[in-house]
Amino acid sequence: MKRLSAIFLMFCTARLLAGSTEAAPDSLVAKYHMNPVIVTATKISALPQNIAASVTLVDAAAIERIASDAIFNTVQAMVPGLYVTEWGAMGFGAAGGAAGKISMRGVGGGSNSCVLILRNGRPDFMGLMGCTIADEFSTDGVERIEVVRGPGSFLYGTNAIGGVINIIPKRMNTDGFSTRLTAGGGSFSSKTFSLAHGGKVGGFDYYLTGNTRRSDGQRSDGDDAYRGNHYTMHLGYSIGPATEVEFNANLADVRVFDPGTAAAPKKNQWYDILRAGGDAGLTHKGRLGETNLKLHANFGKHDFYDGWKSNDNTTGLMLFQHFGLWKGQTATAGFDWKRYGGDAVDASSDYGSIFITEYAPYVHIQQVLFSRWIASAGVRMEHHNLYGTEALPKAGLVYHPFDGTSLRVDVSKGFRSPSIRELYFWMPANAELTPDRLQNTEIGFTQQFFGRRVNFDATLFKAEGSNLIQQQSPPPKWVNTGSYTHTGCELAMSWAPSAQFNAGATWAKTDLSPFAFNSPGKKLTAYVTAKAGIVSLSADLLSVMDWRGIATVNRKDEYPMMNDYTAVNFSAGAALIGGLALKLHVKNAFDETYEAMYGYPMPGRNFMGEMDYTF
Repeated sequence: MKRLSAIFLMFCTARLLAGSTEAAPDSLVAKYHMNPVIVTATKISALPQNIAASVTLVDAAAIERIASDAIFNTVQAMVPGLYVTEWGAMGFGAAGGAAGKISMRGVGGGSNSCVLILRNGRPDFMGLMGCTIADEFSTDGVERIEVVRGPGSFLYGTNAIGGVINIIPKRMNTDGFSTRLTAGGGSFSSKTFSLAHGGKVGGFDYYLTGNTRRSDGQRSDGDDAYRGNHYTMHLGYSIGPATEVEFNANLADVRVFDPGTAAAPKKNQWYDILRAGGDAGLTHKGRLGETNLKLHANFGKHDFYDGWKSNDNTTGLMLFQHFGLWKGQTATAGFDWKRYGGDAVDASSDYGSIFITEYAPYVHIQQVLFSRWIASAGVRMEHHNLYGTEALPKAGLVYHPFDGTSLRVDVSKGFRSPSIRELYFWMPANAELTPDRLQNTEIGFTQQFFGRRVNFDATLFKAEGSNLIQQQSPPPKWVNTGSYTHTGCELAMSWAPSAQFNAGATWAKTDLSPFAFNSPGKKLTAYVTAKAGIVSLSADLLSVMDWRGIATVNRKDEYPMMNDYTAVNFSAGAALIGGLALKLHVKNAFDETYEAMYGYPMPGRNFMGEMDYTF
């Protein structure tokens, strides 16, 4: 009843506000509802309704609306079937190796990366540990986020067994300059300051961002304090109409504290984390099609309270060619190479320098048939220097029986090779591990109404995993545990009758196997945004039901069932004169008592005020 009341209140408040304005002109509505394109699912720009895989686009408006500076909070609010563990007022931390971890359709949720994070198409994960650190990823300098729900291994290889999140950088598309300054403060002595500046002159464009964020944390002893600095850079240059070069870089300098669970508090357990990365790319459109070349790298330096020190890096090359040999046919042929690893020491051991190399050729072909059918197929031959070659196939079919309606079928294989940590570090290590595998089958339905003002999407899926890597005891050891099956459904709907009002919701139900943890059986999200003159209001809701946390990492039968929770956030803004705007965010507005990670209570109602100046 509480979550239904919250949804009703969100909708009525925003709709009344939006109703006080005049209807937007048809031209504005048409522009506002332009069909977006997706590149992550096939590496070819395509409309979402023409893609066999399940995809979610988080656009600039959604990034702006959600009251969080963290990428993972943003995608959780918009993507069905995706869940992120968290425990603090600001930042995710490194608590127990399970803070800020993503599960997709019940796959993942732990320190192993089962959802691959991309920055502008390049993989971004820790070379030694194989996972990501959530506090590395800020929404500053981000244009949009594309999420593939389900395996993306046939295009991206290891770590994409459960899905793919592609963070696409912001850039200037029209001549001129823009600068944005944001400063804010709020509960728990939280403070934020960010500066973004971009410009475009002829064929040259750039966009730069920098931010700093601080919080004393919600616990009175300050042992959950957070400090983070993030920087991004985009540079692009068009060499004539057919050729473009591009450079992107990012850096995150973060210090977080793990306060321990409420039942077993910890003192002064700090983590210093420095992460950086970049890519240089060339795109050329010629008579043979489009050629893309990207060189990429990321680096990490970690220093922890317990004596752990590590340096890791990943370097790689991505080359692919789009071409069409006959009418209605498009194809992509590509080759990826990457080398990842590093060196590490702790209080008792020096692990030396360890690296792994992977490379893979792949091909993906798409064909339009009889104007209403789109058939696609692809395969990747992933070569690992420890495990040899793994075939990763994919096939899909899309049918458009009517304008605005699409039916789709997708079959794909996911793959994750063991990380260096799982193979060689600490007592759980097991050098005899072999890769995780997953076979995913799904069917979907998409319908657009009223000139794309209303969009509805439904998906049914079945994911059959094998050779799953999990930790068992006694003694603690990583092992290949066997097979599992997850089935479920996902729904997403959006309604945008005008540029002044839009609303949407997602629902996911997953029948989880006993191996799943840090994953919900049911998840509901909803949002609503309205504008009237200079005033804007927005609200979003996250409701998590039937979910499992993780109390230990030793045995699957110790995964505890967690209490359901519903958290609602409100934001209000006023656009004043001369590019000045004021905002107020109220998080957990109904003061819900809940945990989004086992043993770590989330903050009660808290506030953040911001001043935003654009010139």
